[in-house]
Amino acid sequence: LSSRQPYERDQTELELNITEFGSYKLEFESDPVAEKEGNNSFYFSVSGLAVFSRLSAKDTYEFFVVDRVNGQPVKNARINIYKLPGSWYNSALTLETTIPVNGVGLAVYNKNISNNDVFYQAVAENDNGSPLHSFPWSYYPQEDRRTQTAETVNLFTDRSLYRPGQTVFFKAVATTTKDDSSQVTANKSLEFVLRDANDQEVSRQVLKTNEFGSVSGEFVLPQGSLTGYFRITTHNGNAGFRVEEYKRPAFEVTFDKIETTYKFGEEITLTGKAESYSGVKLQNAHVSYRITRQQSWWWRWGGTPEHFTEGSVKTDENGKFTVVFIPQKADGSSSSRSVYTFDVEATVTDVNGETQVGTYSVTVGDISMMLNMEMPEKLEKSTDEKIVVSARNLDGNDIKASGTYRVFSLLENDSTHRQLLQGNFETGEQTELKSKLKALPSGKYRLRLLSKDDRGNDITAGHDFILFDYSDKRPPVKTNEWFVVKNRVFGPGKDAEIVLGATDDLNVLYELWREGVLLERKWVKINNGNRLFSIPFKAGYKTGVVLMLTYVKDEKFYHHSTELISEKEKTGLEVKLDIFRDKIRPGAQEEWRLTIKDAKGNPATAEVLASMYDFSLDRIYSTPKWVLSLPRFYMYRTAAPLEKDRSFNPQQVNGYFAVPFKNVESLFFDRLNWYGFSLYRYGRMMVRGVLQEKVAGVQADYYAAPMAKGETLQMAADVADNVLAE
Repeated sequence: LSSRQPYERDQTELELNITEFGSYKLEFESDPVAEKEGNNSFYFSVSGLAVFSRLSAKDTYEFFVVDRVNGQPVKNARINIYKLPGSWYNSALTLETTIPVNGVGLAVYNKNISNNDVFYQAVAENDNGSPLHSFPWSYYPQEDRRTQTAETVNLFTDRSLYRPGQTVFFKAVATTTKDDSSQVTANKSLEFVLRDANDQEVSRQVLKTNEFGSVSGEFVLPQGSLTGYFRITTHNGNAGFRVEEYKRPAFEVTFDKIETTYKFGEEITLTGKAESYSGVKLQNAHVSYRITRQQSWWWRWGGTPEHFTEGSVKTDENGKFTVVFIPQKADGSSSSRSVYTFDVEATVTDVNGETQVGTYSVTVGDISMMLNMEMPEKLEKSTDEKIVVSARNLDGNDIKASGTYRVFSLLENDSTHRQLLQGNFETGEQTELKSKLKALPSGKYRLRLLSKDDRGNDITAGHDFILFDYSDKRPPVKTNEWFVVKNRVFGPGKDAEIVLGATDDLNVLYELWREGVLLERKWVKINNGNRLFSIPFKAGYKTGVVLMLTYVKDEKFYHHSTELISEKEKTGLEVKLDIFRDKIRPGAQEEWRLTIKDAKGNPATAEVLASMYDFSLDRIYSTPKWVLSLPRFYMYRTAAPLEKDRSFNPQQVNGYFAVPFKNVESLFFDRLNWYGFSLYRYGRMMVRGVLQEKVAGVQADYYAAPMAKGETLQMAADVADNVLAE
């Protein structure tokens, strides 16, 4: 290493003139000498062989042996299978069997030994340098689960929170799934059991499903029992809810949305209101508010919230109140583009002592706008995909903006080559820009936008993209893995189309799988260009197949996989709400009307599940959306991808050197023991080395308690050096 300066990084490259295949050990020496705990050597192999493999079925393994440079299958290779009869400490590897590869470079091993300590090695004539590898494994089950029958019962309750003694109304839908197709289960008897918070049975009933596979019922909750989480259970289904002696909230606190973008030092007025769920305004109610400040960055999570100000006001005769404050940067902030979020929390207490909280966030910055660009990373010239430019203020609201754009061509290292296009834009869809891009040759480009906010600040945005055409003869950029899905949905008379392109010559293993069964396998050549794979639909493909393309080039492993999905006839229901009123009187008779049609627009025979409950309960315990969940096996996805051997993985060697440390005594002070108490848990932190418990080997868990006005909490970048200052 050339550098001798402390704490500086350095690197070097070694060229090892090794002419023979085999396993080798590289050792290094250092001055000063590395400690014994470090590694001063590592093993590596030199071989012209590469292997990719898979677990293709239960205890069946496939191995492909190819040349590490050109990727051609090695026809005279073989796979040696080794096993470890005992433990690593008292036995050695023994050769179990040798399997020659066939004409396409494939060796298949059917494992018939019980232990899992099995390894393989590829050899060919005088090349035995390939290292030992563990057998491949798979996330995917190796049996056809589609032949199984799955019975499911989806249970729904009218809400998620009840009082003891109230009635729970429930609905159940029974389905049967087989061969990836689900049908409702009609005329089936189902037993439903109500269980309390201790999972003890409260009551049960038996109901029979109708022609739609559904059934409805009700349970009366017991009085005086233990409250908590209750369940309704049946075979293959259940639903849970809470039973509590709750007090329904009488009112809510909300804030009016502000449309203005503010800057530092400019007064902000927020208007809030306290109103009952029946529309009654809370007059002369006490409102206390607290404002915290948190720095924001566009590219990552914001900073730690800090106390900014607090105060109190009263609601007027319309239940409204105002919170007025002047936003300021944190002390010491010198950035000319600072952005802070001010979170306002208002607590309102009515005459009965009930308290409700409302929150609102205001973002303030030196700039007032940001630009966003929506366009694909790979833009095909004939695509329907849109290029959309939008502008938002700091609160995330869309605003109108205009500016200029420039398009540059890029070099291989992504540096700017030259400017090709220039023009003006307004927020919205960029049809003119897209039309101009189509006239450019395929390649990699950079689009830059420039606009100004209402304060005169320059606002920029940029996006790199690859422009291409499906008819291109070669990849638009220098690469050996240009993989584009032109059309993955196919059917009678409509082929699926996939493009694979490369700058160099490739030998690619082409495989087509369905439901874990290999349909087609062949080696194809790609000669410095693009190849379009057209896969016609066959009746036996049913719901779809998986295409896999695997290859090795210049000691790099590549694998591409995509699902080809069969085109299905449009199904489903179209539901239209014809009559609906969102304001009704208590006790009034009301009628809502729905129209339901099938996919062809014909009236459908269907069953509708509807429910009504007091929305204020969601302030205590929200009711989840109803979702009909059906099992899906997707067996055609379970063809395991081919895995590369570990010879493609990088190795790392570490050397450790003695570094002298001086002991620095920590300062300890008398303090109050809060016993973990904290009003605001977001202040929790781990402190090491400062204000630490005087017990060897014990690290205390501290919480930052609320600070008085004028106090600050400073946290350094290194956790070990946190400082608590008052």
